[in-house]
Amino acid sequence: MNIFVGNLAKHVTSDDLRSAFSGYGTVINAIIMRDTVTGQSLGHGHVYLVPEKTAREAITALNHVVLRGKPIVVRECAYRARRDRRVNKQPWSGEERRKSGERRHYGLAGNPDTINQQQRSSSNK
Repeated sequence: MNIFVGNLAKHVTSDDLRSAFSGYGTVINAIIMRDTVTGQSLGHGHVYLVPEKTAREAITALNHVVLRGKPIVVRECAYRARRDRRVNKQPWSGEERRKSGERRHYGLAGNPDTINQQQRSSSNK
């Protein structure tokens, strides 16, 4: 089971997480999330612990336990599907929506009738 561990102190390492959770089962992986630019800890991490029964025991036992000076928050990691960005957007109504002007579709020339007249006049020359 993947376990989210939050409110970590900046100096907590993955070995600290591994040792804290090792008494409850087999720790497959322990990761501290880090900033990609600075490399500093983001204050949270994940521990993958098996079997599931002991992982649930670890969640209840280690939640709000002090680890290297700060009480940690431990809960089951909830996987969230990436939502489509347009799902919650409100449809445009009335005058709020920018009218799709001819300029948008036909460039600076404007009206399609004007474009056709310009093309006809240039082809007649």
